[in-house]
Amino acid sequence: MKNKLKILDMLYGAEGYISGEELAGRLGVSRTAVWKQIQELASEGFVVEAKPRLGYKVVSYPDRLLPVMLRRGLATSVIGRDIYYYQRINSTNLMARSLAEKGAVEGSVVIAEEQVEGRGRCGRRWVSPQGVNILASVILRPRVLPHQVSWFAILGTLSVADSIRRLTGLEVELRWPNEVLLNSRRVGGVLVEFDAELDRVDFVILGIGLNVNFDLAGSPELVGEATSLSYEAGVRVSRLALLRTLLEQIEGNYRLLGEGKFHLIAERWNKLCWHRDKWVHVARGGSGRGGFLRGIDDNGCLIISNVDGETRVPMDGDALVKEA
Repeated sequence: MKNKLKILDMLYGAEGYISGEELAGRLGVSRTAVWKQIQELASEGFVVEAKPRLGYKVVSYPDRLLPVMLRRGLATSVIGRDIYYYQRINSTNLMARSLAEKGAVEGSVVIAEEQVEGRGRCGRRWVSPQGVNILASVILRPRVLPHQVSWFAILGTLSVADSIRRLTGLEVELRWPNEVLLNSRRVGGVLVEFDAELDRVDFVILGIGLNVNFDLAGSPELVGEATSLSYEAGVRVSRLALLRTLLEQIEGNYRLLGEGKFHLIAERWNKLCWHRDKWVHVARGGSGRGGFLRGIDDNGCLIISNVDGETRVPMDGDALVKEA
């Protein structure tokens, strides 16, 4: 697998053909070994043209989220420094946590074509067939206090919304705390996990699941609750272009948080808030309150108003919002 990706990287970066002899020399393997790897690439959907005395050239690529393809044209300086790609994995968040604990650099991204233990908020299962969606986790090492980690669910959903609108023009809504909606149906979600001490955060894992070319007909339990970008747009959507755009949006929004510009994140999120100006019930710490949800404020609190006035509820993982 390692040599195969190295060959793909060399072919991708070449302006024209590259000879089997040169590939073999740079990898330290035989030309026969190179040919076998080329055949594997062809079996996976890569169209590789071979010409005598010239060598090999890739003329078309499958819709896979390979690092060599993702990096090409990726306009980031932090997000995507290191990219870990897996065909099949238990969970991108679990792998990202393991890597973060071992010292992975900030901006490292874990990508999978399929995950068998995908999770949503509160331990819910996230269903995703192989090779049709975006399943990714980003390792961040922010200079924030533990109580400010809730901002990263806002950052994540807003970044997903930004990338969808930029690439497809579809109108997106955000449902607190971690869901992205199209036509009031879930198209994506964010799962934030972190490791912290009393006064500092060691790392944040920003996990993202996004239904891109998912045919929900094969998952009847999701019909009516979930949707996909291809269904809403009426065409297949390039996962590669979408993920590249998403990572760029995450970097831009992360920079705003790093500069302390929480108000800019809150302002944009509030415009897309699905609950905004709807009567909701907010439960936190064993108590509850009903009122109209006006959005979030610059301090990371939900703004609830009723006949008794406005109440600010800390925007943490204990707060549950339900439409009444």
